[in-house]
Parts: sequence; structure tokens; C-alpha cells
Amino acid sequence: MIESAPLRLTKGLGPSLDDAGTADLHGTSLFAADRDFPQLTLDESAIAHNIAQMMTYVRSRGVALAPHGKTAMSPALAWRQMDAGAWGITAATPTQLRVYRAAGLPRLLLANQLVEPGAIAWLRGELAADAEFTCPVYADSFDGLALLAGPADQRPLDVLLEVGHPGGRTGVRGADALRALTEQAARTPGIRVVGIATYEGTLAGDTETAKADNVRDFARELAALTLALHDEGLLPEDGIVSLGGSAYFDAAVDGLIDGGFPAARILLRSGAYLTHDDGLYARTTPLTRASAGSPELRSAIRVWAPVLSIPEPGLVIALCGRRDVGFDQDLPVVLGVRGRDGSAPRAFAGRIEQLADQHAFIRFDADAPGETAAPRVGDLLELGISHPCTTLDRWGLVPLVDDDLRIRELIRLHFT
Repeated sequence: MIESAPLRLTKGLGPSLDDAGTADLHGTSLFAADRDFPQLTLDESAIAHNIAQMMTYVRSRGVALAPHGKTAMSPALAWRQMDAGAWGITAATPTQLRVYRAAGLPRLLLANQLVEPGAIAWLRGELAADAEFTCPVYADSFDGLALLAGPADQRPLDVLLEVGHPGGRTGVRGADALRALTEQAARTPGIRVVGIATYEGTLAGDTETAKADNVRDFARELAALTLALHDEGLLPEDGIVSLGGSAYFDAAVDGLIDGGFPAARILLRSGAYLTHDDGLYARTTPLTRASAGSPELRSAIRVWAPVLSIPEPGLVIALCGRRDVGFDQDLPVVLGVRGRDGSAPRAFAGRIEQLADQHAFIRFDADAPGETAAPRVGDLLELGISHPCTTLDRWGLVPLVDDDLRIRELIRLHFT
């Protein structure tokens, strides 16, 4: 068998890359003839806008921000947030920590339990090697604390004791369990408790307003409990509370502050704000609840999918499927259509009804007149997505584009 030389291809960009897997595509059109589609893009101005909006919000509330890095897994985008004033970057797994630490991030937060011996040893090594490096981790059990225990003569691991709620995710349930955990932590060598952490996004409610109210009440109760433990000497006087999914962070902040917890010791982890979306977060953003001072966010993610076939009236088949876009919250939405060269953008009132591995099935009114008429085979559909976390993880190297859809930078997403 004759082996051919390996092609340097990356999903969507086609044969434009060199042997190092990079290319100087700066200033070139997204729609150049040698590009392959489907293609996910990130809107540079929307990302800059969202970062500015979120930093304005947290500064107005007097809280700090450690945006969750699992959304994009991009050190380049993480540094943009750090440069704008974020305290640090949050990760969900040891692998994610390693990616961001390798990129030189000085402050990280593992919003999860750290239980793997190799990862614990690695983190202790990083802390020993760099006195400026900070990385709190979670614990919610005696066993978890025991796994984190270490030599008393070494720099301790910073630990956030995690509080949960019935039916939620991890975290101790109730005041008594938290009190017992704080007492056990005080007896555990090699760690230092630096505060409390929680995740409020799994609280239920019949409406978005009801969910926000439940989050506010939960955070208010957490503030009272945390302050009581401070008064009992079981938590440090300067201890923080970290919380904040990407939907109800405003209610969480309001509840903590209403409960008397100092704003300066609140650390938000909301991360999906960076790209926002046209589905889940567009529906649940604080702006939809008229929350005072909430950031006005823009969707920064587009997926461009070529029309393959119009096999029957009212049906378009496009090259975009479950391997290209998330579908755990909603199916993508059709935002418009344009020619393959990027020209003549126009409206198209199509609706994605089904995804296969590589195909989208789009229904439309075949009798619609004018600008909402069917696209042509070879046209590109512009799609918006819901829940950025489960779309971005399908891509590796993504163009950051300007308002004219010219490539400004290639952003590496470290999911594989």
C-alpha cells in the first residue's frame, strides 16, 4: 500500500492551513472559494461587547468575576477576559485546569471536587513552584477532604466548601451538614478553607420569574448561614462565596447582598455570557426579566451551512448536523441565507425540525413570496444556536470574524 502525505485539514477551514496547522488568513473573507463548510464563526465585536457589558455589571455590583472557561476552552478568549478585569478563570475538570495553567493563567478556580491523586499532586506542584498562583478547589464530604489532605509544612490547598440543595448537583445538604464539614476541614492538614461555593442553576420554578425568585431566596439563606458560621469561627472572616450560572446570576448576587453578605467577597462564575446564544440564554438572560443594570448581551456564534438539496416543496436539506451543533436545549434557528460568495443576504423563514449526524432538515412555506422564498442549492444558511457549551465543543479551530465577515484571528478551542 502506498501511503499518501497527510492532509493538513481542520474542520470548516479546508486546505487553507500550512504544515504547522496554521495559516495567515488575517483579513481574508470567510467565504473564500477554498473554504469548507459547515463553519462555526465567532463575532469579534459581539465578544468585545459582551465582555465590556459583563465587566460593567460586576463592577456596578461590586463583585468579582471568574468566568467559566469550559464554555469555549480557549486560552486566547480567557486572556481577553482577564485583560478586561476578570479575577480569574473557572474550570470544571483537571484537564481543563492543565490547559489554562499551561497558558499562564495566574488565577484559576476548579468548580468541582478534586479527587484524582495525580491531579492533586500536580496542583500541589504548581502551587509550590509559583507563589503567585492561586487555585481554590471544592470539597463537600469528609472523604473529599481526606483526599485533599497533605503535609502541614507545604503550601496548603485552598478549599471552597460546597453547599447544594435537594435535587441539585453536588454539595452538602443543609446547615448541620455544612457545619460538620467546616469542623472536619479545620482538622484536615494541608488545606485552607477560603469560603463557600454553590451552584444555583438547578433550582426549579414554573416560570423564569419563579426560578429567579427561588435563586434569590436560596442565596439569601446561604448568606445568613455563611455569616453565622463566620461568627462561630468556623469560616474565615475574609471568606468568599462563589456562585453564578449564566442565567440567574443577577438574582444570586441580589440574594447574597440582601442577606448581608459583603459584595466584595462574592465571586461569580458565569461564563456563557461571553458568546451568549439565540436560544437558552436569549430566553433566560436577566435582561428578559427587566433586572436592573443587567448586561445587554449579543449572540457571537454563527454556524454557516450549505444548502445541499431541495428534494420536495417546503423541504431544505443542509450540511449541518449533530456533529456540528448542539441540540441538548433547542435545535438551531435559521437567521437568514446568502450566496456562497457571501453576497445578497436575505431573510428565509425556515425552521429546523430534525438533525441527523451531518444533515439538517428545514421546513418552510414553499409558497412564500419574495425575500422569504426558498434558497438555492449551494447557498449558505446562517444559523444561530442554543447553549454554546454543546456547540463549541464540536470545533477545534474557529475564525474570529469582523463585521464584514473577514477573518481577524483563528481561535483554538482545546476540547480534544
